[in-house]
Amino acid sequence: MIPLIINFSRKNVIIFGGGSVSARKARYFHEEAEVTIISRSFSDACIDLSTRKIRADTLKLSDREIKTLISGAFLVIAATSDKNQNDRIGRLAEESAILFNNADGEAGDVIIPSVVRGRNLLIGFSTGGGSPAVSRYLREQFETTVPEIDAMVDLQRILREALKSTALPQEERARRLREAIEDPEIREGLMNNREGTIQLALSRFCHE
Repeated sequence: MIPLIINFSRKNVIIFGGGSVSARKARYFHEEAEVTIISRSFSDACIDLSTRKIRADTLKLSDREIKTLISGAFLVIAATSDKNQNDRIGRLAEESAILFNNADGEAGDVIIPSVVRGRNLLIGFSTGGGSPAVSRYLREQFETTVPEIDAMVDLQRILREALKSTALPQEERARRLREAIEDPEIREGLMNNREGTIQLALSRFCHE
């Protein structure tokens, strides 16, 4: 497997199962993707979500009916309480050339990572299902540094634009941008005196 960051806007995500796991998966995608939850019943957590819902029992659906339901999906997620049904949905998704994530059963071809988000930052952690606790631990560790990293990304944008107006060669510009990231005074200052630190960084790294 390889990590990717994908824009899910206007993409269809189909989730089978109406329990808490299904609701968690739906919350992960619903702000960006078009999410549909298919289940014979829905938990309160699912009902509260503003996603499309189809009431259907996969045990009573033929393979052909399930393929019709998932037609046009970018990603199918099986989150039912029945491993055999999850695996069946995965097989049908594979036959339809649709990406698949399995909450419980045979592994699909997509893993949904534990995620850290900032204004400028998006990081995913996964242990391939080996230890969700480790993924969660890593996420919690990185969450404490999100404000600092966001501020540094903002500064890097400013420095890059300023350096473009100089006659410095590309290698030198890249070196100075790296030095700014590693400068402890700059890193600390961004959290305490943003504007003053930006001016300090411009004078320190953007001269010819």
